[in-house]
Amino acid sequence: MNVLIAEDDAPTRMMLQSLLGKWGYTVTSVSDGDEAWRVLNEARKPLLVILDWMMPEVEGPEIVRRLRVKEDGNSHYIIITTSANSENDAVKALDAGADDFVGKPFNLNELRARLAVGRRVTALHQALADKLHKLETASETISRLARTDDLTGLHNRRSFNEFFALALSAARRHDHPLSLISIDLDHFKAVNDTYGHRTGDLVLKEFANLMQEMVRTEDLAVRWGGEEFIIMLTHTACEAAAALAERIRAAFEHNPSSASPLPMTASFGVAQLRDGELEDDLIRRADEALYRAKHEGRNRVAIG
Repeated sequence: MNVLIAEDDAPTRMMLQSLLGKWGYTVTSVSDGDEAWRVLNEARKPLLVILDWMMPEVEGPEIVRRLRVKEDGNSHYIIITTSANSENDAVKALDAGADDFVGKPFNLNELRARLAVGRRVTALHQALADKLHKLETASETISRLARTDDLTGLHNRRSFNEFFALALSAARRHDHPLSLISIDLDHFKAVNDTYGHRTGDLVLKEFANLMQEMVRTEDLAVRWGGEEFIIMLTHTACEAAAALAERIRAAFEHNPSSASPLPMTASFGVAQLRDGELEDDLIRRADEALYRAKHEGRNRVAIG
């Protein structure tokens, strides 16, 4: 474990450096408070610190106070040393935020024991920080999985509902257009019935990848369920949404699926948010446009 020694007295500093090296510590040593503060702000800073109380530039207790204000999860274990040895020195050091206090001249057995305590406490803090980081990572993963469709990697309905509510609020507040594209793969049941669900799953993945390639970063591509998809487009009027739907339709028709021997097409329904319209009404109109596209022969875009 790396230990920072900040001590302006050269013989004392060299003695501490030699002792700690024999006790198995890696040592970084400095001779004044400014240099100590610089080391403590480095990316790979020591977490176990021995600070002399009185040093040039910045004194030990002031460094402790600064550290306690800015600590970002890497908790330092700080031992203050001084030769003053008044009865209030320990109290003042601990009040400043130090973890321990050792008077000069040093009792070497006591110093070694107090350093061992600091090493154990620091190791516990680091272990706890590692566990918290793993917990945060796991929580983020769970949250992402809860909003993602397992098969296609697109957003799922739960995620859509969250983003749709925010997008509706923003569109109404700032009076900008918001459009939906409702999509259904044509005759998809025939693929599953003829070639099995594995082939059907590959077709769904291919279509999802196609959508992801063609929508903007700010658009939301969603697997609605089965072979149904929906795209939410913010700051997009109906005409632009219909143009995107037509590009996706044409690309899907003219680039045969590598998974399905059957020709694949899709139908699209497009609707734009109207003044005073509820979210269910916008979804319903996009679905109605989709049903009209399918009723009129499929493989086309209809506007609701």
